[in-house]
Amino acid sequence: MKARLLLTLGLLLTAASCGGDGVIDAVVAPPPGIAPTLTALQSAIFTPRCAVRGGFCHVSPQPAQGMDLSAGNTFISTVGVDSVELSDFKRVSPGNAADSYLYMKVAGDPRIVPVQMPMVGDLLSASELDAVRAWIDAGAKDN
Repeated sequence: MKARLLLTLGLLLTAASCGGDGVIDAVVAPPPGIAPTLTALQSAIFTPRCAVRGGFCHVSPQPAQGMDLSAGNTFISTVGVDSVELSDFKRVSPGNAADSYLYMKVAGDPRIVPVQMPMVGDLLSASELDAVRAWIDAGAKDN
């Protein structure tokens, strides 16, 4: 039994030392559930959770902070647009979710005050946050 364990350990060490530079190339898969596209995010998150009538929400005629997250308006209202609350940030900065106001707001980033969004209902789940982040990090395309 001891010899078998040593043989297995030796084979694992040999395999680990064969070729490559020691860096594991990871493939980042899209989050399960919601595709990281504006179309999917619009139907799963923005329309039902952010662009709702009544209260402090992001829908015409007077969307909160001027950010209209209703279908057909989200892209032009967010991507490359300066944030009202934090003018040093874009609402969505393509390729940079960590410094995109919209992502910071739904993720509860400590740079955002006073509250995490959405204000009504449950906060976004981890997979929903991952989908928003992935969309922005992939360039925040209008699709």
